[in-house]
Amino acid sequence: MKKLIVISGIAILTFGCAAAGMNGWLYTGVTEPVNATNTAQGTKKGEASCLNVLGIVAAGNCSIDEAARNGGIKVIKTVDKKRSSVLGLYVKETTIVTGE
Repeated sequence: MKKLIVISGIAILTFGCAAAGMNGWLYTGVTEPVNATNTAQGTKKGEASCLNVLGIVAAGNCSIDEAARNGGIKVIKTVDKKRSSVLGLYVKETTIVTGE
């Protein structure tokens, strides 16, 4: 019975995270869509990033507003999130906004 509980716990911890998004245990390097309009991608691009180190320290402003401001964008057309992670010890998330 103990083995079944331990195996179930490991399966939930391992596969439960996979259902939440595209996260690799060793390395993650993905870009995922967040939102888009029915118009073409904008000519301007802005980015804003956040960092998390060791799950202890997290800093930055990766908001859509900050990304739009950094790209000089007044009308947002698309929003994507880019996530890079190494062993979950170093995680960088970047919001990418296009527009005019």
